[in-house]
Amino acid sequence: MHRIQFIKALGLRDVAAMTLVGVVSLRWIPRAARMGAPSVTLWLLAWVLFFVPLAVAVCALSSRYPEQGGLYVWARRAFGPAHGFLCGWCLWVNNLFWYPSLLLFAAANAQLAFGEDFSWLAESRAYAVAFVIVFLWLSVGLNILGFTKSKWLQNIGSIGTWLPAALLIAFGTISLMRFGSATSFAPGELVPRNDILSTISLWSAICFAFSGLELTSLVSREVRDPKRTLPRGILIAGLAATLIYVGGSVSVLVAVNASELQERSGIADAIHLLAGHIGLGGFGPLTGALLALGSIAMTNSWFAGAARVPFAAGVDRVLPAAFARMHPRYRTPHVVLIVQGIASSLIFLTSVFFTIGSAQTTIQEAYDIMVNLTILIYFLPYLYLFLALVRLDAGPIRKEGQPPIRILGFRAGTWLVATAGGMATAISLGLVFVPPPGTENVLNYEANLIGQALLVLGAGLAMRRVMSHES
Repeated sequence: MHRIQFIKALGLRDVAAMTLVGVVSLRWIPRAARMGAPSVTLWLLAWVLFFVPLAVAVCALSSRYPEQGGLYVWARRAFGPAHGFLCGWCLWVNNLFWYPSLLLFAAANAQLAFGEDFSWLAESRAYAVAFVIVFLWLSVGLNILGFTKSKWLQNIGSIGTWLPAALLIAFGTISLMRFGSATSFAPGELVPRNDILSTISLWSAICFAFSGLELTSLVSREVRDPKRTLPRGILIAGLAATLIYVGGSVSVLVAVNASELQERSGIADAIHLLAGHIGLGGFGPLTGALLALGSIAMTNSWFAGAARVPFAAGVDRVLPAAFARMHPRYRTPHVVLIVQGIASSLIFLTSVFFTIGSAQTTIQEAYDIMVNLTILIYFLPYLYLFLALVRLDAGPIRKEGQPPIRILGFRAGTWLVATAGGMATAISLGLVFVPPPGTENVLNYEANLIGQALLVLGAGLAMRRVMSHES
């Protein structure tokens, strides 16, 4: 892979913007806020037990092994080709579920920008399907053109992440000072009391909200001075993500009671309500448009990053050699990008139209299924990440001449970081199987979740068997 020529189009600003867009999705704020004040406690716990270990692991490994494919390469280097393949397969395939769920969120918020006369679009199956398919294939086209062209979408799209968050926090602070809070944050209210299992089950979504710091490590060979640029960009984006999530969650709960939140449009609703409280108007449609822009940019960023995993596997001959083909003009993995578009479109249409019994899957249930499928498949590579950190830093194959990991100048406990992150990841995996609050057809939810997860893993094992016979 070292002989393959990539266009180094990404600098520090691009890496920070791409990481911020790739990590922060404001849709997690209303999803977590459905549990009320205890969401603040779970955000802080997820930050300590999951996000900090993840940031340490990604910064350390990306600075030592800035290779195209990121996590796939680290798992392969630490545990061999078979484990590298399974890690890379799950890392890639989970995104095929992730793109449609992001675009469903974008569709719901774009509808707000159209005004109240188009509110019926919120539950329109035809509108949701058309929106997802159009912007999914827009990502295919932009990423074939490469980062030289497509990086501007993620840079501009970062405005759709931080500006709504800034408005939310600013309006929430003003409203709190003037009128008080719609939600009590007394110490006793920060601990879940009613329907504890459903409340705690959202822990997996909160941890997942902090995931994605490894995005730019997947495109290391397209970053200028990756050993310095990647860790710095990751840290900048990580600090911004923490402020946005915690401050945004508190601001939403200042504005509305948890029971009043609509998950796919809750942020825009909260900003609209807070703006009204302080005598301002017209922010609902603007916020909806910004959130849609941010989600479209996030889809585009992950579409680019994820494609580099099967590309690297194609170079290693553990996936079809066609995956390693580069566009002759734009130097991008165009075959993988087209395959991603086809596969993600089919998965989305299956989730929307698949039914168990007489009840058809609603748009909200399809959204929940795809979100939790993403978490289930995505967090398996994170288990590999934390184990690889131990093996590559403290194990017998540690890279010669590399100093031990240090945080703020002090030697970090690699085992402590890996244990905290690994346990948080494992708990999140188990909680995925608890149906989200409001699920009407539990059997349909579980059948979709388990059946599609087994299908993904089975397809990966079958692909590896075929490729091993060919080699």
